Amino acid sequence: MTNRADIDTASTPSLAGPPTMVRAAVSMPDTTTTIRHLDTSAAVGAVGWLEVESSAVCGTDVGLYGAGLDSPTVLGHHVVGTVVSVDRTQSAAWDVRPGDRVALEEYLPCMQQDCPACRIGDHRMCPQTDLFVGKRRVGLVPANDGSGLHGGNAEYMQLSANSLVYRLPAELDADLAAWTQPFANALDWTVDAGGAEEGSTVVIIGPGYHGISAVAAARAVGAARIVVIGVPESAGRLEIAESLGAVPVINDNDDLAELILRATGGEGADVLLDTVGLGGQAVAAARVLRKRGRLVIGGLGSTPVCELDLKSLVRGANTIVGVRGRSPDAVTRSIELLAGGRSGLEIVPSVDIGLDEVDDMLGRMATGQGPVSPHVVIRPQLRRPNTQKRGTLS
Repeated sequence: MTNRADIDTASTPSLAGPPTMVRAAVSMPDTTTTIRHLDTSAAVGAVGWLEVESSAVCGTDVGLYGAGLDSPTVLGHHVVGTVVSVDRTQSAAWDVRPGDRVALEEYLPCMQQDCPACRIGDHRMCPQTDLFVGKRRVGLVPANDGSGLHGGNAEYMQLSANSLVYRLPAELDADLAAWTQPFANALDWTVDAGGAEEGSTVVIIGPGYHGISAVAAARAVGAARIVVIGVPESAGRLEIAESLGAVPVINDNDDLAELILRATGGEGADVLLDTVGLGGQAVAAARVLRKRGRLVIGGLGSTPVCELDLKSLVRGANTIVGVRGRSPDAVTRSIELLAGGRSGLEIVPSVDIGLDEVDDMLGRMATGQGPVSPHVVIRPQLRRPNTQKRGTLS
């Protein structure tokens, strides 16, 4: 992408800012969502505004929603949109102008030099933006904070000085653009943390949003064998994984390690990625890792404490690593691969919904009744009934 930091932003064209009142889907602590009109003039600390193109639904959104939010909130942290206004300082800092399409990370870090994480640009580890501590994140700031437009489930959302903004190619397909964050997560987890490379055998537990993304990440680096394991209820999603080149395996209360050995011809895995939080079961299955193999844990599940086979770990020189979020470099690579048509994710059906359908969809997903395709995308500008694009799986 061309750097435009030397352009005089005072002379760049300006688009109209957001309307005073904006439609937003406000999710409540009682696991309901209501449509409200929020006031952009009440914004505090806004340095720009984004017209939201898409807000892809992540498992974190569903989990927080199902558990009960602390206060009314405009959810949505996998956000893509068009900049409609931005002040000169941030235009130069982000290298964006009004009219540019961008993707956001959810982190709203403190950006202080005395913060060990922010000092080195590792914003996902800043305590202020930690999901369990500071909670200053896109899609998690309460609706009573200023304008309340801090999440993607709204027609517009405000940009703050500590927003993390990535310019997108103008021609990038809207469905693919919505994969920017989950695909970046998958590249970080599967390739950076997991070490997947050309010729690797990668085993992925869970064919959900991030599991499907991980298949694409493993495929992008040339993994020789990709196996995806799911429960019987996920058969439709396993079909999607298979269409991306993975070997689908149904786990009907079988021994996980034995399943992996059978699926890999007895060779085991170089990378075992747990996207669902199996906990002890995943750790027990680490015994089938190949030499210098890695178990990557992307969720705690219900067994955050479990026994570890140290003998097997040492003999194999294996690694166990926990992951969360992604690095800025992973976001950049995600955009490049998506724009270059090298992700394969274009074949995954997109289930697009408008703001009026958010209440029903989040409720269904929170009770395990969501659509087959894990790619559920809220399109705030959409004013027609639920539409599924490119595919027959819903």
